[in-house]
Amino acid sequence: MSENLLENEQFKKIQKLNSVENRRQSIIVDDIGHDDQFELSDDQYRDQPAEEDLHGAKIGANEGEFVTIGDNLYSGTKDVNDLPLESTEAAVVVDDSAQSVVAKTSEKNGDELIAEPHFEIHLKQLHSKEKLRFRRHSNQKISYFGDVAFDCRPSVIDGTISEQIRTKFEGPTLEKQIKEAKTRRGNPGADGAFIETETLHPSFTGFYILFWMAVAFSCVKVFVNYYREHDGNLRDSEILKFMTTDLVTVAWVDLLMYLSTYFVFGIHWLCRRNFMKWSSTGFALTSIYEFGFVIFYMLLTENVLKLHWVAKIFLFLHSLVLLMKMHSFAFYNGYLWNISDELKFSKNALAKYKDTAGSSVIATLERSRDFCSSELESQSSTEPFPQNINLKNYFVYTMFPTLVYQIKYPRTKRVRWDYVFEKLCAIFGTIFVMMLLAQTYMYPLAIKAISIRDSPWTSLVDKLQAWCFILVDYIPAFIAMYLLTFYLIWDAILNCIAELTRFGDRYFYGDWWNCVSWDEFSRLWNVPVHKFLLRHVYHSSMSALQLNKNQATLMTFFLSAIVHELAMYVLFKRLRVYLFFFQMNQLPLVALSNSRFLRKRTVLGNVLFWIGICTGPSMLCSLYLTI
Repeated sequence: MSENLLENEQFKKIQKLNSVENRRQSIIVDDIGHDDQFELSDDQYRDQPAEEDLHGAKIGANEGEFVTIGDNLYSGTKDVNDLPLESTEAAVVVDDSAQSVVAKTSEKNGDELIAEPHFEIHLKQLHSKEKLRFRRHSNQKISYFGDVAFDCRPSVIDGTISEQIRTKFEGPTLEKQIKEAKTRRGNPGADGAFIETETLHPSFTGFYILFWMAVAFSCVKVFVNYYREHDGNLRDSEILKFMTTDLVTVAWVDLLMYLSTYFVFGIHWLCRRNFMKWSSTGFALTSIYEFGFVIFYMLLTENVLKLHWVAKIFLFLHSLVLLMKMHSFAFYNGYLWNISDELKFSKNALAKYKDTAGSSVIATLERSRDFCSSELESQSSTEPFPQNINLKNYFVYTMFPTLVYQIKYPRTKRVRWDYVFEKLCAIFGTIFVMMLLAQTYMYPLAIKAISIRDSPWTSLVDKLQAWCFILVDYIPAFIAMYLLTFYLIWDAILNCIAELTRFGDRYFYGDWWNCVSWDEFSRLWNVPVHKFLLRHVYHSSMSALQLNKNQATLMTFFLSAIVHELAMYVLFKRLRVYLFFFQMNQLPLVALSNSRFLRKRTVLGNVLFWIGICTGPSMLCSLYLTI
C-alpha cells in the first residue's frame, strides 16, 4: 500500500505542497475515501501527547491525531481556522479523549457551527467558565447574582431603637418583669436577687432621649454664644456662606450629571433594538464614557466654574454615586446580553449535533444551556430580560438608594408620610448641628493650620509641633462630626429616600460600632458601596482577570484607596497620599486583628478599633492642612 501511495501523482503534489519551503503540515488525500488504507502504529498515538479537550483553537497536538473532512485527511496540528469550509460531511476526531464531533454542513447554510472558525474557541471559553460557575465537589451552580441579596428589612437604628420607642415604650418595666418572674415561680415574696438577670430586659430608651436632649441644648448654647459675639449678624458665618453660595449653579451641574447617566441606558436600548452589539461596541463605549465622566466634572467644577470646596466635594461624591449606578446598570445588562448570546449558541449547537457530537462536548453545551437559562429566569418573572431595558425601569432604579442594579427589588406597600417628615426634620436638624460644630470648633483650627503651612518662617520641626497641638484640638470635634455625618447620610437621607420610593431594603449599615477588626468595618460601615465593590470589583476581577481571593481583595482595597485619595485632592487641592497610605494600611491591621492574640480578645479589639476611628479623621485632616 505504501509503495502504491508513493507512486501516486496526486500524493506527490500534496507532498510538495507540504515541504518545509511551503510551511505546510502533512496532508494525505485518499481518492477512494476510506481511512483504513492508512495504518498508524500504536506507538505513534501513545508517544505523542494530544490536547485533551475539544475546546482549544487547535484540534490535536501532533501528527498522531487527524481531522477527516470528506475525502481529505488533515493533520491534527492544523489550526481550526485553516480548515476548508466546503459543504461536505465533516468529522473531528481526537484520539486522546476518544471523543468525536460530527457535523454536517450544507450548501444552503454555509455558516454551520462546526465550520465556523470561532466554534472551537467558543467551546474552550465555555469549558473555562465552568470552573467559576459550578462548585468543584458539589457541582452546585454559582450564580453571578448570588453575592448580593435584597430583602424587606428596616435600618439598624429604626429596627432596634426608633420603632421600639414608637410602638413599645411604656416607661419603667423592670419591676413589672421581676414581679411576673416571681409569680411564675410560685413565690411572690421571694427575694428579687434570685431572679436570673438573663430573663430581664431593661430598657435604656430614656438615655437615648437624654442624649438627643443634651445635643439640642449644647447646640442652643453654641448658637446663642455665636449670635451674641457677632451682634446678631449670622451672615458672617463662613460655613453658612459656603453652604449657600452658588446654589443654583450646583443644582444645574448636579442635574446635568444625572441626565448624563442616561448615556448607558441609550447604549443598552440600541442593543435591544439590534443597532449595536454589547460585546463588540457597547462595552467599549461604556468603559470610555465612565472613565471620562468623573474626570470631566472634576475639571468642570475646578477649572471652569471655580466652585468652592463644599460644592466641589458634594458634586464629586455625587458623581461617584452616579458612576457606580451607571456601571452596575451597564454591566449587569451587559452580562445578561452575553448570557443570552451564549444560550442561543448552546441551544443551536445542541440542536444540530446532539446525536453526533462527543459526550464531553454535549455535556459542556448542556451545562452552559442550563446555567444560562437559570441566570435569566432567576432575575424576574414579571419583567424578563431584555424587557427591563426601558425608560421607566431605569428612572426608578436611579431613584432607589442602592448602587447595585437588578430588575426587581423588594418594595413596601405604601409611603408613611409621618416617617418622611421625621427624617426630613432629622436631615435639616443634623445639618444645622454640623454647621455649628464646623463654624465653632473646626474652621478656626483649619485657618490656623493653613497659616502655619503657608508661613515661610516656620520650620518643619515647628510645623510638626503645631500639627500635634492641632490634632489634639481636632479630635473631639471630629468624633462628633464623624458620627453626625454617618447619621445624616446612612440613616436620615437614605431612609427618607427609601421611604419616598418604597424601597424595602433599609440595611444601609450594620452594627459597625461593635467591630473588632477593620475587615468587619469595611463591610458594615457602608453597605451600599460594599455591595457594589463585592460584585463589580472583587468578584468581577476574579472572573475577568482570573485573580485569586487575596489578589482580588488587594485590588479592591487599592481601587478604594485611589478613589478616597482623589476625594482628598478635590477637597484640599493637595496630592499627599496620606489617606491612600491609611487605607492600604488596613490590610496588615486586618491580619493583626485575626491573629491568635487578638482573635479571642474582642473587647480589646473593639477598643483598638475605636482608637483608630477617633484619631484617624483628625490626623488626616491636620496632615493635609499642615504638612
